[in-house]
Amino acid sequence: MQPNEIIEVLNRPISQELLARDVTRLAYVAKDGTPRNVPIAFTWNGSHIVMCTTKNGPELPWPPSRTGS
Repeated sequence: MQPNEIIEVLNRPISQELLARDVTRLAYVAKDGTPRNVPIAFTWNGSHIVMCTTKNGPELPWPPSRTGS
């Protein structure tokens, strides 16, 4: 996506509604192959969505890896 397309999506009413929340749901597949859905805190810092969970949350990959900066 181009930056102007991202801005257009983020300015939509539903995007604004979702970004105004402080909890969302994270869906993932557990190690045993079953689907999981957990509440997870997040914030929008103006350029990134930052998701917050415990260091040992079952939704995290092991070994941990970092993406981005």
